[in-house]
Amino acid sequence: MAKKKILISVKKQHDIIKGVISKLKRVKDYEFVFHDPVEDFLDLQNITELFKGVDFLIVKVRNDCSIDLLHYAKLHDIPTLHDIDAVMTCKNKVALDHALRKVFNDNPDLSKRFFLPKSWTQSLRDVNRFKKWAKSRLPIVIKSHYQHDKYMRFNFLVKEIKEIDDFCKRYEQFLYYDVYVQEFIECDGIDRKIYVVGDNIFGIKRENPIYIYLRENPDDIDVDVIERENYEITDDIRRLTRALSEGLNLKIFGFDLIKPVDQDKYCLVDLNDFPGFRGIKNIETVLVDFILEIIK
Repeated sequence: MAKKKILISVKKQHDIIKGVISKLKRVKDYEFVFHDPVEDFLDLQNITELFKGVDFLIVKVRNDCSIDLLHYAKLHDIPTLHDIDAVMTCKNKVALDHALRKVFNDNPDLSKRFFLPKSWTQSLRDVNRFKKWAKSRLPIVIKSHYQHDKYMRFNFLVKEIKEIDDFCKRYEQFLYYDVYVQEFIECDGIDRKIYVVGDNIFGIKRENPIYIYLRENPDDIDVDVIERENYEITDDIRRLTRALSEGLNLKIFGFDLIKPVDQDKYCLVDLNDFPGFRGIKNIETVLVDFILEIIK
């Protein structure tokens, strides 16, 4: 019997992914084909060669090339880890916002322990109009509409109206696009990052980059080097995780919780399909075990 053929599209130089690829290459029961959306060209006339005999597609989205593979898989009924609808929802901040609010509406008990921040979508093409709109809503955080491409992703805190001019100067190339805006939640300065791989749930906490900026005002913050430590997963977080997994049709994902200074509930401020998993011990083995389980 021919081995199942698994196409995996990931950035091969990602630290954790390198470990996953190394472990999968030692598995003899399946034929793994690895595609790098950053380095490998797609021959659109002959893309069938890439997908020839493929039984399952796994994508860690890096750019639109990754999305293209998911579209092709849908057209040709090739099973995927996450389908194109789930990934496109997570890619678009506004679509994700709608989906998260539906999860909370469908699971009203979640609101006893968690909530979502107020949010808006707006254009900055008329900056004066935006300033007038924002004046009564400060402080706010301006975020990019799309989140998979790190070169088009930003979080910008606006405490005073004049800082909108700073944003427009720094991100001038984005003024022709709508932005996603969240109210700024004053919190204890700690991000609780929850990572999910199937039934496995991991917690990491680290200092919030916005609070590092407020304290130190650096020119740039490399979030990958912020110190991390383990965070306990409670039954409430497990219930939230199950609801998000079912509502968004995700098997591997991560989300961020912050603790406001003025209430006991936690605020869910972000979610990402197939996150980086930095700081999780032995995560390469966990990911490989899960991949082997879902492709059986």
